[in-house]
Amino acid sequence: MVSDVALLREILDAQLEMVCRYRADGTILFVNRAYAKSLNLEPADLTGQNLWQFVTGADQDRVREMLHGLSPEQPELTIENRFETAGGTRWMLWRNHGLEFDSEGRWSVAQSTAIDITERRQLEEQLELLVGELNHRVKNTLMVVQAMAYQTFRGLDVPAVPVEKFNGRLAALSGAHDTLSRENWSGASLAEIVRQGLLICGDGSGRVKAGGPDVTLRANATVSLVMVLHELATNAMKYGALSGDGGTVDVRWDLNEEDGWAIIHWKEHGGPPVTPPTRKGFGSRLLTDAVPRQLNGKVELVYNETGLQCRIAIPLAGGGQ
Repeated sequence: MVSDVALLREILDAQLEMVCRYRADGTILFVNRAYAKSLNLEPADLTGQNLWQFVTGADQDRVREMLHGLSPEQPELTIENRFETAGGTRWMLWRNHGLEFDSEGRWSVAQSTAIDITERRQLEEQLELLVGELNHRVKNTLMVVQAMAYQTFRGLDVPAVPVEKFNGRLAALSGAHDTLSRENWSGASLAEIVRQGLLICGDGSGRVKAGGPDVTLRANATVSLVMVLHELATNAMKYGALSGDGGTVDVRWDLNEEDGWAIIHWKEHGGPPVTPPTRKGFGSRLLTDAVPRQLNGKVELVYNETGLQCRIAIPLAGGGQ
């Protein structure tokens, strides 16, 4: 009859995941067969050895620091690091569990279970390279278009303002792509989106204020919203609150968690009297068309005499009502 200890050993050795129990100083107390097999050793050969000899040196400080975070209140921790197997360096995902703690809450014994994620990490690195190359090409293309605009209209009887406005839009578009690039096109924070959209205002000298809770928008909303905010800022500088000395712009946003919508409030104060436009320019069309069509959102414009007000509502999940 198989003893309980032998049965437990058989169960652990049948696991495809690597299992290692160890002390805080790295002394190995137990490993299963999968862990030992990765090193071309027997489980008994590893008892008493130190696990840090198998952790890639460049990762050791980071892993040690993260393991310090194990506590009675938070006894579980996931870490990705490189592991030196008999066949070479592999990336492992370790699920660490603190088992014993001293009177001061420091762990003394822990157990880790790992799966090999090398292929996944390689794919992520390839994707990062591809995204980096794509961003580089997009940025170069925008620079070429900008140079073409300067060269095309140089020396011609064309007002400078339209060319400057066009290049400002290209700069806003480039900034939106930079924002997505830093986040690997997974989305962007609304705070960064607003910051990019308002870059044309410079430091604002205290006349431009923005703020709101932490909200992350999906990637396909980032470019459109940056361009919309850029147009609002451009309009404020040319016709609205920022065209004079005493006006201000306040951009606030909040999150309706019940409906899953982000709401942006644009309010101008202290500028010249506001009147509705008699025709729709590019900025107006972008604002009223891009938000509902591209973002599945809603936009409300109020031309108060005391200052333009705009309310933009965007569904976080991409749906609409």
